[in-house]
Amino acid sequence: MRQDLLVRSKIKRIFFGSILLMGLVSMSSHLTAQQQGHFTDFRMAPSALNPGLTGAFKGTYRINGLYRGQWGNFGDSNAAKTIVASGEFNIKGGLLLENDWISAGLSLYNDQAGTANRKYNSTGFSVGYHIGLDDDYTNVFSVGLNYSSLGSSVSNYRLLGDIGNSSVQPSFTSGQFEGECTLPGCDTQSEGSSNATDLSLGVTYKTEVNDNVVRFGLALNHLNAPETTIAVARGGNRDTNVMVTPTTDPNRTIDAFRRNLVFHAEASTLISDRVRVNPAFLFMTSGGTTEIQLQSTMEYLVNAKEQFSLIGGIGFRPLPSFDAGYLIGGIRMRDLQVRLSYDI
Repeated sequence: MRQDLLVRSKIKRIFFGSILLMGLVSMSSHLTAQQQGHFTDFRMAPSALNPGLTGAFKGTYRINGLYRGQWGNFGDSNAAKTIVASGEFNIKGGLLLENDWISAGLSLYNDQAGTANRKYNSTGFSVGYHIGLDDDYTNVFSVGLNYSSLGSSVSNYRLLGDIGNSSVQPSFTSGQFEGECTLPGCDTQSEGSSNATDLSLGVTYKTEVNDNVVRFGLALNHLNAPETTIAVARGGNRDTNVMVTPTTDPNRTIDAFRRNLVFHAEASTLISDRVRVNPAFLFMTSGGTTEIQLQSTMEYLVNAKEQFSLIGGIGFRPLPSFDAGYLIGGIRMRDLQVRLSYDI
């Protein structure tokens, strides 16, 4: 019993030490041009938020999917579309300690934005290790690591040039995408490639008191700051569709993904036999830009026998510039949950 308490005490020190270490690494790193994607209902994309959430649930498996759309009816701009999907599985318990288990997960990320149809794809594999600090698993420490392969493309390069000026040289230096380029003069074979490796690390801690649950975590995404090749070359005229003579020696720069530090916390409190409140907080910073989200949902149990609940909630982003408030609605039936959020 004494030895077990010592092990759990060491685990707690490791957890808080990990939080401190990731914070120091993030603040001391050179941060450059790429930006982490964000979601209004961030709890519906756990693997994209924090690899430490891989397998951090009661059960055998969990499947998530999220679609995000923006600017769909704004002028002649192409809509920004993001699709996230993940599957996580709890594999084996009692691996190293009596109350531990390991998990694994697969994740897919697809993002498309802009009139040039800039596309970003990521396929990832994550592993999680979880330690119950008591026999009832009311206190659980989790750590997770995600390994991803990144890729990108541009499918409509002519729109990147200045309309009516066929001599302009469009620059591929915006967005969160790395260096595949289909323009004449973009030689992506001599330096870099269309793929890069990305690593993310995260930790979480969950505690339960009666029917109340509190979970918080910290993640450092793009831990290795993967470097991608950005090319600058000549484009074409949007109106005449005439291509300009390609440059013979295009300028090339290295563009690294920003290390992205994420802190999140959530709680679930039963305030009556039928009503549960679920507040959440998100802090995310990257390259000097900070985002904060505050939100809360409420679940009302309509049918106890079928375990059917209605979900409603509100939230807002006070940083970076009070840019949005939003509404959340949905349903839960047993282990199935469907939600919709809308930014205002």
